[in-house]
This record gives sequence, C-alpha cells and structure tokens, in this order.
Amino acid sequence: MARRLPPLNSLKCFEAAGRLLSFTRAAKELNVTQAAVSHQIKVIEDDLGVSLFVRYPRRLALTEQGKVLLPEVIEAFDKVSSAVAALRKEQTSRMISVRLAPSFAAKWLSPRLKYFWHQYPEIDLCLYNAHPAVDFDREEIDIAVTYGKGGWPGVIAEPLLSLDFFPVCTPGFLENDKPLTEIDNLRYYTLLHDANYECWKDWLKLAGLADINANKGTIIDDTNVLIQAAVDGQGVALGSATFVDDLLESGRLVKPFDAILSNDFAYYVVCPSAHLKNPAVKAFRDWLLSLEI
Repeated sequence: MARRLPPLNSLKCFEAAGRLLSFTRAAKELNVTQAAVSHQIKVIEDDLGVSLFVRYPRRLALTEQGKVLLPEVIEAFDKVSSAVAALRKEQTSRMISVRLAPSFAAKWLSPRLKYFWHQYPEIDLCLYNAHPAVDFDREEIDIAVTYGKGGWPGVIAEPLLSLDFFPVCTPGFLENDKPLTEIDNLRYYTLLHDANYECWKDWLKLAGLADINANKGTIIDDTNVLIQAAVDGQGVALGSATFVDDLLESGRLVKPFDAILSNDFAYYVVCPSAHLKNPAVKAFRDWLLSLEI
C-alpha cells in the first residue's frame, strides 16, 4: 500500500522548527535560510490542509494539530537515525576502541598483542592510554582495562591481573654508607610513590617499619616513569613482578627485601554489557580473560 506523505524536506523543517520553536534556529541547524524553512512549513501545511504553527510577532507556538504531529515525526526520525547508525556501526564493527592504563599497556599487553592479531587478523584495535576510569556514556570507547577495586556502576568488570608489591632499587643502594642490606636503613632513602602514599604505608606496616614516615618522597602518577626513576637511582620504588621482572633479571634493579604486599586492587576488563553485542568487542574481552597470568 502506497504511503501518502508530505515531502521529506518539509517534514525535516517541521520537526526542527517544532522542536526548537524557532524558524531561525531551525534554519541554522539545517544549514538553510530562514526563508527556506518558512517555505517548507507552508508546503506541509498546504499538503495537510491545517496550520501547524501560531506565528506571534516574537515567538512561535504549535497549534493543537502541530502538537499531535510533532512527537510522531520526532519518533519516526529517531527510529530511522538509530537504524542508520546501526548499519554504519556494523560496517566498522571490526575496529574497536580500547582504553588502557599506560603501564599495563606497555609492560603486559603489548608483548601479547601479536597473539591476538594472529587469532583475529580481521579485528583492528584503536588503543588509547589513560589512567582515569572510562565514562562510557560520554566517551567513544568500546572496552577498557582499568586499575582499581571494581564495582564501577553501569559496567561489567572482570578481574584480569592482580599485583604484588615489593621494594626495588639500583644495586648501588646495597653498598652505600647506609646499605639496604639492612631493612631499617630504608628510612634514609627517598621513597618513590605511585600516585599516592598508601601503598608504601601498607608495605612499611607489613614489614614492621610503621615508624618510618611514608608521607614524604616523590609521587609519580605513571608506573613506567616510576620504575625508570628507580633505575636512575632517584630512590626506592615499590615494584611488581609484572613490571620489573626484566629489570631484576638484567641486574639494573634489585629486590633488597623479601616482604611482599598484596592488596585488593587489580586490573579489570571493563565495558557496558551492551558493548558485548559487538562480536569484535566480545572476542577481545574473551581473549584477554583467557590469557594465562
């Protein structure tokens, strides 16, 4: 059955003018002249045989007929827009955007990505590095790996990698006047902190050194830079095997003490449940969680 509809351009102008209650703002939104909008409104009114707007000297109002038609037109355009967006996303669904904690990306994920591309050569990744948790409602990110305690609202968060922490320093610190062969000598060295003082506080308490003031030293908000500062002899950092094993094996860093701190933080694979409807996102999430830690 053929549908008898007003011209599409007149419907677009009516929807914009009715939503904004202004021919001028509708013209700006549609990138046409105000005269063009006025003409298209006349076209649809003539086609329907009713007035859709009351034109006051300085404002515009919908007639009762306009109030009936507008929400239906808005809903119809929204449905068309959603269908078109879904089709466009389907065409690009093999490219996914991933937000990663920088140190995790550099030390843990990067050496393993070749295995993902070997298994899924048709999926392209767009990798973004940043510390804050993703606001999926505001940012065009499909999936993320975030460090924290989990429990983020509105997302599925699966634990991927937990960390244990222990002091690391250059070998020279074992031979200074106050050598770190003695754990109590730690009080004479600069503590390098990752983002805040809390981790060192917990380690010192664990090691029985709670009298050492952890609220001093250098705070560095990037683990990669923190570990490099330790390599450069700027102080003693708390490292984890994931990030310092290669440096311990090469001898550039040493682990002077045995006490190891565990906490309830971890790296989580995070995304809204709706994003897992994209096969590429689900494949990447499942691949991450399948890796042997």
